Amino acid sequence: MEAKDMAEFYQKLEIDRDNPRDYLLKKMNDWPEFQSFCCTKTKVEKLVNPQQINSTIHSKYSDRSLIEAFEESNQSGRCRKFLDDPSYFLKYMKSTPEQRVKMNRRGLGENTITLHEYKGKFSIRDGNHRVLFAKVARIPLVYATVTVFTPDLQRTDLFKKAKAMGIILDDYREDPYSCAAYLTDELEYNPRCEPFRTFEDLQNIEASLLEIQKELSQFQTNGSQESKIRQIFNKIFFR
Repeated sequence: MEAKDMAEFYQKLEIDRDNPRDYLLKKMNDWPEFQSFCCTKTKVEKLVNPQQINSTIHSKYSDRSLIEAFEESNQSGRCRKFLDDPSYFLKYMKSTPEQRVKMNRRGLGENTITLHEYKGKFSIRDGNHRVLFAKVARIPLVYATVTVFTPDLQRTDLFKKAKAMGIILDDYREDPYSCAAYLTDELEYNPRCEPFRTFEDLQNIEASLLEIQKELSQFQTNGSQESKIRQIFNKIFFR
């Protein structure tokens, strides 16, 4: 980023680079740990306050403070345009992707901001540079496509039951509408291992867990427990 544009941009926003305000020092990793499987997912389009977006999956920026991530993202063009026409960004950020295409003549993908939301916190999935800019420039609203994760009691109960049997239930990465079962030792060894089985609905999972529980109750714990458990999994999951 050109030093002159940066200095002028900061001056316009009354930012002291040597003594940044607290909001500029927050790291971009404020995202709670939770099991995605234990939540329902709802996709919505809405306006979001950029100051609530405090996390990103982008490894380059996730452990940086806001001002460090912003400077590392090299946004000289946006800074110059903001200095020349700040009203453009106020309009652009709260416009729909289709409206943004008309404003800058770029593709729909380049004008889409996607976020995840969990309990009022937001994480950037796509649109890192635009969100970082909006946060630093204190732009009040950003239009985004948001996947909202809402804790679900039935899903949480199934997850706990499965985990007690040595199974981890997780979203199936290749199909957003399916879920998958993994053996816990395989999952801990390799998070991208192949699932033992995929499921289309919660009832199917519940029925499979009941069958496993029934099979497990029929033998005593001994030295060959692990191989027996694997035989049960193979019998139920692969038929």
